[in-house]
Amino acid sequence: MNGFVIAAVVLAVLAAVCVAWPLLRPRAAIASAPIAAVVTALAVIAASAVLYSRLGHPASANSDAPSAADKSIAGLARHLESHPQDQAGWLELGAGYGAIGQFPLAIRSYERANRLSNGTNVDALLGIGEAMLLSGDNNLGARAPQYIERALQIEPRSAKALFYGAVIAYHQDHLEIARERFTMLLGLSPPENIKVAVQKEIDDIDSKLHPQLDEATAIHLHITLAAALATRIPANAALFVFVPSPTGGPPLAVKRAVASLPQNVDLSAANSMIAGRGIQAGQKLTVIARISASGSPLSSSGDLFGQIDYVAGKSGARELQIDQQTP
Repeated sequence: MNGFVIAAVVLAVLAAVCVAWPLLRPRAAIASAPIAAVVTALAVIAASAVLYSRLGHPASANSDAPSAADKSIAGLARHLESHPQDQAGWLELGAGYGAIGQFPLAIRSYERANRLSNGTNVDALLGIGEAMLLSGDNNLGARAPQYIERALQIEPRSAKALFYGAVIAYHQDHLEIARERFTMLLGLSPPENIKVAVQKEIDDIDSKLHPQLDEATAIHLHITLAAALATRIPANAALFVFVPSPTGGPPLAVKRAVASLPQNVDLSAANSMIAGRGIQAGQKLTVIARISASGSPLSSSGDLFGQIDYVAGKSGARELQIDQQTP
């Protein structure tokens, strides 16, 4: 792919990031949905660029490339039957299949290019990852991050890899990693509107990593685990500490952490899920700590939990022991 096409792809990716950014905002939704929305846009962009590189490039007139009449996926597939070592051709075919939603075929094409490069082609790795994310197959989707991570290892300054890697890290709650990657993306000097969008994501992560505690509504907890339950914490479990709303609906405040106990947790109105709907000073509340094997804040069978009553901003430091198990 020549320099013009490479530059066009980078600019198109950054433009797609800006256009699709609002789709990433509903954090409560399943992570694959917003990721897939963005990846769809990027897949179409990539397909256009790589097909241009083959069909619109003067080199396409040589005997090893499809003729002008073969400007189709079928024509490219026929070309690859007789030129199976054409790595660039497999990349183009993968992008073409991705653009029309044939993700299993896109994966196969990108995997062929990946094998020809001995696993070192960043475009092939990213193509496999994005096609897996879009496939709708949960098992494939779960494998996608390994290809994105491999691409980042090879090309740490790839805008596309940084974007995918940051989004995936964010939705896996690896906020420090997501912040680092968004910051690196910002360092690539994208257009001003992209800079603003990326900076907002960084600011959002910072607010989650280091929220400013509101002492007037503060809840200070020392979370412990009953000795009888010490062997029942599942591997990779998450700890959710939250304040249910007395009137129903989303919690008034919530915080997620690694299920490593004991640990101190502070909550306040700064941890509200919805602006203007948080803890009030002096409010009598119930605080729940739940260890979730699934990573979901919703209660499920086998979860460990505990709860106490608390007066926001007034009860001081309290112990909350996790001493029960959901039937």
